[in-house]
Amino acid sequence: KPNSARAKGKILEKWVAERLRNTGIDKQARQEIGSGSGRFKGDIATKLPITIECKNTKNFQAMAYLRQAEEASMGYQEAVVVWYPPQTALEDSKVFMSWSLFERLLKYLA
Repeated sequence: KPNSARAKGKILEKWVAERLRNTGIDKQARQEIGSGSGRFKGDIATKLPITIECKNTKNFQAMAYLRQAEEASMGYQEAVVVWYPPQTALEDSKVFMSWSLFERLLKYLA
């Protein structure tokens, strides 16, 4: 069990980056060096036009975390929050995004 919030966050960041690579969505996806330190924006470095914030916390604050991702995106990318609910499998993580991004994804699938 991780003993700090930072360690918990790193577990989710590693999992998200691995999933992006293993599914072929982005073979170069990786955890952002210094994420959370203010040095770089977002938690995952990816070629995708999105800024990904990863949250592994019990007290999920959807709007605050989405605002954080939006600020990190600086208006150049879509903001996405990945939340790992406590006591669940990583595969049960939830994704929060704007309706416009969700709609574009649905159009792509249709």
